[in-house]
Amino acid sequence: MKKLSIKWNVGTDENGEPMLKTQSLTVQDSVDTQKALLIAQTIEKYTNYSLYFAQLVTYTPVM
Repeated sequence: MKKLSIKWNVGTDENGEPMLKTQSLTVQDSVDTQKALLIAQTIEKYTNYSLYFAQLVTYTPVM
């Protein structure tokens, strides 16, 4: 199982530091890093936020 974890820059605080919002999406196992970036960039086009960070997380069952 894989998840795409996205951090959005939703604004700045009173000190000028970025305020971040995290979103996680379950994606198909066939999604690689290039596809994950494309997904995040496509979602960014439909939000009022800017993409701050994205990572693809792979979960491996141990039992």
